[in-house]
Amino acid sequence: MSATVTTRQVPAQAGDLVARRARELGVPTWVSFQVTDRCNYDCSHCYQTHGRDPELSLDEIGAVLDDLAASGVLFLTLLGGEFFMRRDADNILAAARARGFAVKLITTGHHIDDARADRIAALGAIEVRMSLYSSRHGPHDALTRVPGSWERTVAAARRLVARRVPVGLQTPLMDFTGADLDALEALAASLGARLHVDAHVTARTDGDTGPTGHRPSMDALRGFLARRAGGPRRNADGDTPCRAAEAVCAITPQGDVRPCLQLPLSAGNLRERRFLDIWRTSPVLEHVRRLTWGALSECDRCAVRPYCSRCHAMALTEDGRIDGPSLECCRQAVAYRDALRDRGMIPATETALPPTWPRVLARDAASRGVRSAGLKVLP
Repeated sequence: MSATVTTRQVPAQAGDLVARRARELGVPTWVSFQVTDRCNYDCSHCYQTHGRDPELSLDEIGAVLDDLAASGVLFLTLLGGEFFMRRDADNILAAARARGFAVKLITTGHHIDDARADRIAALGAIEVRMSLYSSRHGPHDALTRVPGSWERTVAAARRLVARRVPVGLQTPLMDFTGADLDALEALAASLGARLHVDAHVTARTDGDTGPTGHRPSMDALRGFLARRAGGPRRNADGDTPCRAAEAVCAITPQGDVRPCLQLPLSAGNLRERRFLDIWRTSPVLEHVRRLTWGALSECDRCAVRPYCSRCHAMALTEDGRIDGPSLECCRQAVAYRDALRDRGMIPATETALPPTWPRVLARDAASRGVRSAGLKVLP
């Protein structure tokens, strides 16, 4: 395995194929199942809210897995919080594999010792994804607020790779990570893992915008996006900006079905209804599916739309309207366009700005002080 710098943006043709197949089958191809809200880390950038609401029991989770398998779901991501905060986590993982799902596991790696690494390898997960925020322990541990967390994650990666388990290391692009990406990529390669970098740092699902103080500057965004291959996206009026509620969805620890993990809208609860009933009849999911580029306020007439990877959740939680623009996505679209222009991949005349740009600049100026303060926290 080798390290690669990517984002969560699915290549257009592959994404279209997956979405088309999901529509034909009337079922999502990939479900993310968050089995717990609890986490032993307290990451300052995390989008999740860590509550103590009653979680699905192991028996209830087994029933949900039966329901998903009978519905035709192929891929399943298991995560928390921290997945292994549940004492029955190993049982959940085994139950998912026993039902034939291709399972991806997201974890901090904190609880993966040799015995657990053996069990994960025996079950044949398609990938174990762990967050690593720096090539050095100081910045990583400061972000998680748990001393020794960097060593635990790196040790878990080594254990899993030694057992031929595919490992992905992921990090969001933050205020302090841009200058560290080359070293982080080299570390991932030395571990035999792949590096995945996400340009999005989002508000929490309860609307708390604290994590957005970690967002990178415009120059850092351009520098990162210049590393990406690609070009303008199609983003036609009838296209949807993402695959939420179309090819993917999420399940919360309490059994609520959501369009995606970060979109805090419940389409129905699996303690009360079958999965396919929710998937095919929920007004919430149908509303999200109808959010095409042409139906989005201001996005429908935006000159940088071909460069945008708009997020419904960011638009709703940060800007108040699921059918309106995400100002952060507007900022990233301009940065991506500028990076392509600087590389000579698009004409030098491509300089138009989105209609939201005055608001984008105002928010960016207001957040600079937060970003500067955040940098002082991390060594």
